[in-house]
Amino acid sequence: MCIVFAAMGSFILLLRHDVDRLQTSMNTMETELSQVRAQAKADAVLLDFRLDLPGRGELFPAMTPATDAGPLARLEITNTAATPVAQYIQAEIPGWSRPLQQTEIVGPGETRKVMLQPPLLPAAFRNEEIRSERLQVSVTGVDGATLFADSRPVLLHGGSDIYWGNGFENAAVAARWVTPHDPAVLDLVSQARRHVPRGRLAGYGSSQTDPADVRRHVREQAEAVFAALRESGISYVNSLSVMGEYLQQAQRVRLPRETLALRSANCVDVTVVFASAMENLGLQPLLVLVPGHAYAGVRLTRDGDDVLYLDLTVLPDGSFAGAVARARSWREKTPSDRVLTVDVVAARSLGLYPLVADASSPS
Repeated sequence: MCIVFAAMGSFILLLRHDVDRLQTSMNTMETELSQVRAQAKADAVLLDFRLDLPGRGELFPAMTPATDAGPLARLEITNTAATPVAQYIQAEIPGWSRPLQQTEIVGPGETRKVMLQPPLLPAAFRNEEIRSERLQVSVTGVDGATLFADSRPVLLHGGSDIYWGNGFENAAVAARWVTPHDPAVLDLVSQARRHVPRGRLAGYGSSQTDPADVRRHVREQAEAVFAALRESGISYVNSLSVMGEYLQQAQRVRLPRETLALRSANCVDVTVVFASAMENLGLQPLLVLVPGHAYAGVRLTRDGDDVLYLDLTVLPDGSFAGAVARARSWREKTPSDRVLTVDVVAARSLGLYPLVADASSPS
């Protein structure tokens, strides 16, 4: 029995020793953590923040995230401390974006510019009017303390507003309005089948191997879609205006489903409808922009230089031949350096995908 008690005593001594070692370790960790917190607070005093909105605070959902239109905001961080400083940045437009969260470690004496473009929610793409909202930005340190917090007013444009930019530098973004898989476009293509021999809409996949036969069949498909548009009773209406400061550089463009539902369109609206049907058929459409106008084109052979051009504003009463003639007239009277051609296939390779995918997503 004495042996057992002696053993238990030894065990208790060992246990107390382990507890003491653990307590010492915890005290050391707490001391180190306190030092980190103290250093973080000291470093925070030596940080300078500057928040700018380089794009006048106007946000066009269709221009994000696949374009170089520039970020919504830019946060400039200057570290005058002698050590690197880590910080956690968050930016959000409440109700319209997900929080953008990122970590930045700024070196001693370094100034870093952080681009802020919060990822938009589907609701922003469905929005139809310009709205006054606020961008909220905050920065916290490793200890959880707030280093910087600010909010700025922003104008959120409708999901169908396009910002063309200076000299139409963002023209390629118009390819996002080409929506080949929209149900309204599918219905248009279905109606076009009634206007082509044997109801055959085979794109470039005709059984004919002669390029001349392929060109003829592509022309037949373009004429069939034109006939379906004419039957729909679609007519011209001017709907260019947007609000905000970009009055001469921005435009409201209807998505094809809206154009087909309302049976009214301006030149850009009806051009993207036709291009959507062409892309649905596996053809290669073009959007042609000239000063004050737009018309459509489609390559008559895959990746070929032979293009059929159509000015769809002859609808609802004009003929297919009249559409071809009017487009030819625009090409003849417009200097080549004033013509911008958006190749939809090339735009897709740049990540400019149809807007309808974003607009129809659940929020």
